[in-house]
Amino acid sequence: MNLAELWNYMLLDMEAERFGNEMRQSAKRKLLLKQTEFLKEQQAKFAKVEADIEQLAQQLDELKKEADRLNALLGEIIEQNQDVDALDADALSERMTAAERLLASLNDCEKQIENVRREAESAERSQTEIKRRAAKTKAEYDAVKKEYDVEFAQDKVKLKQLRDKAEKAAASLDKADLDRYKQIKLHCTPPMARLVNNQCTGCFMTLPVGTLREIKASNEPHTCDNCGRLLYPQD
Repeated sequence: MNLAELWNYMLLDMEAERFGNEMRQSAKRKLLLKQTEFLKEQQAKFAKVEADIEQLAQQLDELKKEADRLNALLGEIIEQNQDVDALDADALSERMTAAERLLASLNDCEKQIENVRREAESAERSQTEIKRRAAKTKAEYDAVKKEYDVEFAQDKVKLKQLRDKAEKAAASLDKADLDRYKQIKLHCTPPMARLVNNQCTGCFMTLPVGTLREIKASNEPHTCDNCGRLLYPQD
């Protein structure tokens, strides 16, 4: 295993990976994701308010019909009570009680109508505010997206160049060495570390004397007993 070549490849590989991560973590990208999430939330809120308004409209229509029905019944009782002389005391009392009940029901229905109207007006104001906030955020999103697209296009070119360099370096490596590198990288990044003053610079643990003796006595590559990184002895 040529550790120097593998180390050089790792530097190029890590540089490309770092830059790719920086692209994903860019301020503009994070802002766009945040704005997208906000717009989705506003859409959901708008849909809910819209459903609430529709339900309130149906409720208001039903209450109005009930109010009309009660008014009609009350009108009938009033008309029937025009000739009070023809009624005995019990019949008159019964009709008056029925009229009072209808009037109370009508008053209660009118109060409900007023409450529903206020709720509907509040919902409509909320809907207007949601549309205003969404429109403002969408305008900001479009402006940021325009800048981000330019930035992303440039970064994409740079990322490809970095990856091309890493792939060119990988082409000169032994496949088994590259496979071992990739296997270590699955659980440890970066997958290689320098060995300086008997210490792994990846996890900063001092290697056991036995391991250090093996490294000095053999040309075979060794991994850190603690973190598993491939060790690259300092010249």
